Amino acid sequence: MSTIQVTQKYPGLRLLSYADVPKAAYTLSEAFREDSLAKLLVCHFPTKEEQVRCETMLYEAYLRQHIAKGIVLGINESDHDFETVAIWSHPTSEQEGLDSFSTLMEAGYGQVWEAYGEQGREKVFRGMLPLLHDSCHRILSAPQFKDKGVFTLVYLGSLEKARGKGNVRKMFDFMFENYIDNQPNTISYLESSSPTNIPIYNRFGFHFAEDIMLGSKHDGAVEGKDYAIMSVMIRGTRGKDWRNESKPSMSQKL
Repeated sequence: MSTIQVTQKYPGLRLLSYADVPKAAYTLSEAFREDSLAKLLVCHFPTKEEQVRCETMLYEAYLRQHIAKGIVLGINESDHDFETVAIWSHPTSEQEGLDSFSTLMEAGYGQVWEAYGEQGREKVFRGMLPLLHDSCHRILSAPQFKDKGVFTLVYLGSLEKARGKGNVRKMFDFMFENYIDNQPNTISYLESSSPTNIPIYNRFGFHFAEDIMLGSKHDGAVEGKDYAIMSVMIRGTRGKDWRNESKPSMSQKL
């Protein structure tokens, strides 16, 4: 996918490179500090320091993977961080090798495998990653999504200091204008592990599809320790409500 030049219409926003990974990973780690999925993946580590170190390591791997084969944006850079960071995959990311062994190893998933231990490997590599991949494939196999190009929002995180600055809107507007809505047959997909973010995503044309769960919600289970729930949301082509497309037309009924 061709590189888009960021214009003055979006001051402070730019495409990130490998050199930006430490700052961007710090932003994501801070943004998802209280997130149930983030906590679930590292709660087996005995100390807070280990949890933060390994959580950051996973974000670094995600960032390198998608800088190589996707789209990674940051806005309002400082000496230590970005106010907001977004990670996307695009319709040809997988074809270009997003999930290939070489891309994953170069991104640092080998170090994540070693650092997370057997419990962490079970949660990340045998749990979360297959769950997200298989759920996406299943959901998007529905007839209304056939032959659609898919942009997936992998992560979108902001620091507290970004509140009220409109960073999220700038991120989405930039993606819609330059990548997503200038193509004739594309949709956007995300999984949100924070219920409070669902109304925010609604404002940008995303609508709830279904909930998926990692872990086990047994009696006495604690969210963020035993399980995490992610809400799948989809934005239809050029912001149209995909739910209307799923309803059969009168001619189809006849």
